[in-house]
Amino acid sequence: MKRRSVIAALALLTALPMLSQHSRGGPGNRLDYLAGYLSLTDSQKAQAKTIFDAAAAASETARGQFTAAQEALTAGVKANGTDAELDRLAAAAGLVQGQMAAINAKASAKFYALLTAEQKTKYDALGNRGGGGGPGRR
Repeated sequence: MKRRSVIAALALLTALPMLSQHSRGGPGNRLDYLAGYLSLTDSQKAQAKTIFDAAAAASETARGQFTAAQEALTAGVKANGTDAELDRLAAAAGLVQGQMAAINAKASAKFYALLTAEQKTKYDALGNRGGGGGPGRR
């Protein structure tokens, strides 16, 4: 039963990056959208681009690490690894997922701090449709 859970978790972890990429439309498109929707100033746009570019670079490194962790976990499953080994490999993949979430959260916090009170109200109204979650969601 535990192996099935690990396999199901692996399948979900594999699908998440693809699903989130599909729903985001790319960082440049999202930033362009937010710049128009929130009426960002040129200064805000430049600062946001810097924030999101840095987060995208950090995310790229983390995505590479995550891919390696997923591949190791898949290999462990196929090799019928012990529960302890699969736990270790899954935890390593989860650690990288957490790092990616932190990168996105930090970028979101920095972007949010750039906004005026009126812009924050409009941004908050977007909910999950366009706000929050980091550079890829911009």
